[in-house]
Amino acid sequence: MGMKWMWMTTFLLASVCVQAQELNGKITDEKTGEVIPYVNVDVAAKGIGTVSQGDGRFHLNIDSAGTTDTLIVSFIGYTSKKFAISELRQGSGYLSVQLEQQVFDLNEVEVRPVRLIPVVLGTDFDKPYISAGFKSNDLGSEVGMVMKTKKDRKYYLNSTEFWISKCEYDSILFRVNVYDYNKGEVGELLHQLPIYVKATPATKHMQIDLRPYNISVTNDFVITLEWIQELPDPMESFLFCAGFLSEGLVYRKTSQDVFTKFNIAGIGMYCEAEMEKPLK
Repeated sequence: MGMKWMWMTTFLLASVCVQAQELNGKITDEKTGEVIPYVNVDVAAKGIGTVSQGDGRFHLNIDSAGTTDTLIVSFIGYTSKKFAISELRQGSGYLSVQLEQQVFDLNEVEVRPVRLIPVVLGTDFDKPYISAGFKSNDLGSEVGMVMKTKKDRKYYLNSTEFWISKCEYDSILFRVNVYDYNKGEVGELLHQLPIYVKATPATKHMQIDLRPYNISVTNDFVITLEWIQELPDPMESFLFCAGFLSEGLVYRKTSQDVFTKFNIAGIGMYCEAEMEKPLK
């Protein structure tokens, strides 16, 4: 009887421990109570993360997180929230998160100068026989390209475009992110609203209108696609057209990771913009 009781106690303790490592939860708007889809949920600087789905729910294995680590819940337009991993492990394994909307000053509508020059930045690789894709289909992973600009010039971003080599999913939703890029480091996001795009097997060329987001730059910048949709078959693939002699590809596994730059090759991703021409 004593051994049986000891075995049952050990089993129950092990079960509690396993459950504590699997974190489930739901993310809603603090004011309206509505669910918030596609929110990043990441352990800071650990490459551990996920993205909430259309119903606002998420699940994340935090087994490899350290006791001093921090979980960050973040979404564009909302104030991020932080949770200590040590406290989460002592809880029920369920985390209900209410995010508060940030109040932004609206971007001023910029009156564009008369003298503007249309330019194309990035790489227009459109041949499918060379292809590349995400390093993994982990939720929150990103891949993108560095867009090089001329010094002391201002650019107004009109659109970003991608050439696709293969899409085996019935449909897949991505988030488009545009970041500042300075001295070899990816910086702050340059827009205040999320940008989404959907691809299907028939999609060979994607074009996303950036004009509604009023994005202008004076430095180099980075455009990425972020994997945000959980799909039933991870063995299927999504690939971009690719090539060599590009400005450089960047990627990271989660939204709290540091970007890694790969200089040898790039993917078919480019940006159509207008560059201010100095008035003589």
